[in-house]
Amino acid sequence: MTATVEHICKQIDNLAPDEARELLLDLQRRFAVQFVPSESVEENAEVEAAWDTEIDVRIKEIEEGKVNLISGEEFERNTDALFAELGIPRPA
Repeated sequence: MTATVEHICKQIDNLAPDEARELLLDLQRRFAVQFVPSESVEENAEVEAAWDTEIDVRIKEIEEGKVNLISGEEFERNTDALFAELGIPRPA
């Protein structure tokens, strides 16, 4: 890393979170860069395998009748009721 880049990084560390977010968005627009996490292929494979296992467990629970499915409409009603109970405005 060059001295210039190190200097810029130190300056970024001093930015407020909103300023840092604004800077990041500006850099993405200027350079049309899509920032990709630096996770390794092995880590991604492990995460995918864990999700596959979780999905299999959930499907099995549904097939065995251990969980009850609800409709999207019922889910929305329940969510609306919970937000109202907590006094939180529901985002649109």
